[in-house]
Amino acid sequence: MTMPTNAQNTKPVRIGFIGAGGICRQRHLPGLNALDNIELVAVCNRSQASGQKIADEFGFSEVMTDWKQLLDRDDIDAVFIGSYPNTHAEISCKALDSGKHVFCQARMAATLPDAERMLQSAKDHPELVNMLCPPPHRMPWEAYLLESLASEKYGNLLHVRVVCSNGSGYGPLIFRDLVEFSGQQIMFVGIWAETINTFLGEYQQLSADFSTPIKTKEGEDGNVVEMEIPQVVTISGILNSGISISEYHSGIAKHENLNQIEWITDRGTLRLNAMTSLEWSESGKDFEPVQVPENQTRDWMVEADFIQAVRLASEGASESERPVSPDFAEGLKYMKKMAALHLSAKEKRVVKLSEI
Repeated sequence: MTMPTNAQNTKPVRIGFIGAGGICRQRHLPGLNALDNIELVAVCNRSQASGQKIADEFGFSEVMTDWKQLLDRDDIDAVFIGSYPNTHAEISCKALDSGKHVFCQARMAATLPDAERMLQSAKDHPELVNMLCPPPHRMPWEAYLLESLASEKYGNLLHVRVVCSNGSGYGPLIFRDLVEFSGQQIMFVGIWAETINTFLGEYQQLSADFSTPIKTKEGEDGNVVEMEIPQVVTISGILNSGISISEYHSGIAKHENLNQIEWITDRGTLRLNAMTSLEWSESGKDFEPVQVPENQTRDWMVEADFIQAVRLASEGASESERPVSPDFAEGLKYMKKMAALHLSAKEKRVVKLSEI
């Protein structure tokens, strides 16, 4: 995605942060601190102590423990939401109603109805920017891949295959293991749903099977918790383009760490190993690195994209003049897929996305 470059507003964008956890500390806060004219006003974590650590590390002026009070402040222009998915709808809608631009960390929400609420709030406030964290799997060769697929540079596409397999399910109990926090989100399935939508479009229909081989985990308090979120997911379906697609997601494979999408064509296979390499194998030959032109590569610029859109919005730019990707409308598309997967696995049948 290429953002407009005509934003001249140098007034500081004042930021509030709700739920500054792992990815926020690794990516978003360093990304914001690298930008000019950013003011980190307040951070709100679950505890004063954890919030203070973030404030000390990144330079927030104030620490808060009540996110509603943060949203009531008049000295904050935009809010980053990094809390658990089950909180995203309530906080995002309240933030938009409070006149704040919203950046919501992945995943979009716990359920499809929550995501629909978020999109409706965004539609009610077209003057405000709404953005979700893009899946890193789209980077850094998105422009090149979109052009190559559209032009059939690597041949006529016949089938798409996604494999995301690792041993993450054996780790300690975290929020991603718990339906109460994650809702319908499953491992990396949502990230890949967004990625597939970007490169190939949405599913027309799909069937899914779930299994949860690791039945229980022990929490920090010593209590045994039954696992409900699937640890193995298989998906097969047809995209709106008519192309067939298969996906395999696993968190129980200690022996491997695969995270890739393959475009199988009548000439060979194009493989994206997420965020690490792009390879091509023609006519059964070994995979070789693809040399992507420098002008079709793009580093992680998520925070810069959001802030630039906020600046443009403050100058009166319309939504079409300040595009961000993904926004809540794009997010709703992958949330529909997540709902379809759960329905298919529950009812043991093919689900058309038009049903959702």
